[in-house]
Amino acid sequence: SVLSGMTIKEAQYLIKHIELGTLEKVREKTLPEKKENTQRLVLKLIEEFGELAENIRKDVRYTCEDFKVTIQEKLFKNSNYTIAIANNYNINLEEIFYIKDQVNMKKYKRKFSLDDAREEYKKESRD
Repeated sequence: SVLSGMTIKEAQYLIKHIELGTLEKVREKTLPEKKENTQRLVLKLIEEFGELAENIRKDVRYTCEDFKVTIQEKLFKNSNYTIAIANNYNINLEEIFYIKDQVNMKKYKRKFSLDDAREEYKKESRD
Protein backbone atom coordinates (compact mmCIF):
# COMPACT_ATOMS: atom_id res chain seq x y z
CA SER A 1 0.00 0.00 0.00
CA VAL A 2 1.13 3.54 -0.72
CA LEU A 3 1.81 5.78 2.26
CA SER A 4 -0.49 8.75 2.16
CA GLY A 5 0.41 12.13 3.57
CA MET A 6 3.94 11.33 4.77
CA THR A 7 5.50 14.46 6.21
CA ILE A 8 9.09 15.50 5.63
CA LYS A 9 9.68 14.97 9.34
CA GLU A 10 8.45 11.37 9.05
CA ALA A 11 10.65 10.81 6.00
CA GLN A 12 13.64 12.16 7.93
CA TYR A 13 12.90 9.79 10.82
CA LEU A 14 12.53 6.83 8.45
CA ILE A 15 15.77 7.56 6.56
CA LYS A 16 17.65 8.17 9.83
CA HIS A 17 16.72 4.72 11.06
CA ILE A 18 17.35 3.08 7.69
CA GLU A 19 20.87 4.59 7.82
CA LEU A 20 21.30 3.33 11.40
CA GLY A 21 19.90 -0.09 10.51
CA THR A 22 17.69 -0.12 13.58
CA LEU A 23 14.68 1.57 15.16
CA GLU A 24 16.59 1.62 18.46
CA LYS A 25 18.01 4.87 19.76
CA VAL A 26 21.80 4.95 19.32
CA ARG A 27 24.55 7.32 20.37
CA GLU A 28 25.42 10.39 18.31
CA LYS A 29 28.27 9.94 15.87
CA THR A 30 31.57 11.58 16.68
CA LEU A 31 32.75 14.41 14.40
CA PRO A 32 35.18 12.21 12.40
CA GLU A 33 32.41 9.59 11.90
CA LYS A 34 30.00 12.34 10.83
CA LYS A 35 32.48 13.77 8.31
CA GLU A 36 33.19 10.32 6.87
CA ASN A 37 29.48 9.53 6.63
CA THR A 38 28.73 12.92 5.04
CA GLN A 39 31.46 12.39 2.46
CA ARG A 40 29.99 8.96 1.61
CA LEU A 41 26.49 10.41 1.32
CA VAL A 42 27.58 13.31 -0.89
CA LEU A 43 29.50 11.00 -3.21
CA LYS A 44 26.46 8.68 -3.47
CA LEU A 45 24.22 11.70 -4.13
CA ILE A 46 26.47 12.86 -6.98
CA GLU A 47 26.56 9.34 -8.41
CA GLU A 48 22.78 8.98 -8.27
CA PHE A 49 22.28 12.48 -9.72
CA GLY A 50 24.32 11.50 -12.76
CA GLU A 51 22.24 8.35 -13.17
CA LEU A 52 19.05 10.42 -12.81
CA ALA A 53 20.23 12.72 -15.61
CA GLU A 54 20.87 9.70 -17.83
CA ASN A 55 17.43 8.21 -17.09
CA ILE A 56 15.76 11.55 -17.82
CA ARG A 57 17.65 11.79 -21.12
CA LYS A 58 16.52 8.25 -22.02
CA ASP A 59 13.02 8.82 -20.50
CA VAL A 60 13.22 5.56 -18.51
CA ARG A 61 10.06 5.44 -16.43
CA TYR A 62 8.67 3.00 -13.91
CA THR A 63 6.41 0.26 -15.18
CA CYS A 64 4.67 -2.21 -12.94
CA GLU A 65 7.33 -4.72 -13.93
CA ASP A 66 10.59 -2.91 -13.16
CA PHE A 67 11.47 -0.16 -10.70
CA LYS A 68 15.28 -0.44 -10.94
CA VAL A 69 17.10 2.17 -12.96
CA THR A 70 14.07 4.39 -13.59
CA ILE A 71 13.54 8.12 -13.14
CA GLN A 72 11.35 7.32 -10.12
CA GLU A 73 14.01 5.15 -8.45
CA LYS A 74 16.73 7.75 -9.02
CA LEU A 75 14.52 10.55 -7.66
CA PHE A 76 13.91 8.42 -4.56
CA LYS A 77 17.63 7.76 -4.11
CA ASN A 78 18.52 11.44 -4.60
CA SER A 79 15.88 12.42 -2.03
CA ASN A 80 17.07 9.67 0.30
CA TYR A 81 20.70 10.86 0.24
CA THR A 82 19.68 14.53 0.56
CA ILE A 83 17.58 13.72 3.62
CA ALA A 84 20.38 11.58 5.10
CA ILE A 85 22.81 14.51 4.72
CA ALA A 86 20.31 16.82 6.45
CA ASN A 87 19.95 14.25 9.24
CA ASN A 88 23.74 14.08 9.62
CA TYR A 89 23.72 17.80 10.42
CA ASN A 90 20.51 17.65 12.51
CA ILE A 91 18.73 19.93 10.02
CA ASN A 92 14.95 19.99 10.20
CA LEU A 93 13.95 20.12 6.52
CA GLU A 94 10.34 21.16 7.28
CA GLU A 95 11.70 24.22 9.09
CA ILE A 96 14.04 24.97 6.19
CA PHE A 97 11.11 24.82 3.73
CA TYR A 98 9.41 27.63 5.67
CA ILE A 99 12.57 29.69 6.06
CA LYS A 100 13.40 29.42 2.34
CA ASP A 101 9.77 30.16 1.45
CA GLN A 102 9.95 33.47 3.33
CA VAL A 103 13.25 34.37 1.66
CA ASN A 104 11.90 33.51 -1.82
CA MET A 105 8.63 35.41 -1.25
CA LYS A 106 10.63 38.59 -0.69
CA LYS A 107 13.25 37.88 -3.36
CA TYR A 108 10.76 37.06 -6.14
CA LYS A 109 7.91 39.27 -4.80
CA ARG A 110 5.64 36.22 -4.75
CA LYS A 111 2.10 36.96 -3.57
CA PHE A 112 1.42 33.64 -1.83
CA SER A 113 3.14 31.70 0.95
CA LEU A 114 3.74 28.03 1.53
CA ASP A 115 0.83 28.09 4.00
CA ASP A 116 -1.43 29.63 1.32
CA ALA A 117 -0.40 26.91 -1.14
CA ARG A 118 -1.04 24.21 1.46
CA GLU A 119 -4.56 25.54 2.07
CA GLU A 120 -5.25 25.57 -1.68
CA TYR A 121 -3.91 22.01 -1.98
CA LYS A 122 -6.27 20.87 0.81
CA LYS A 123 -9.23 22.43 -1.00
CA GLU A 124 -8.27 20.85 -4.34
CA SER A 125 -7.69 17.41 -2.82
CA ARG A 126 -11.17 17.44 -1.27
CA ASP A 127 -12.79 18.08 -4.66
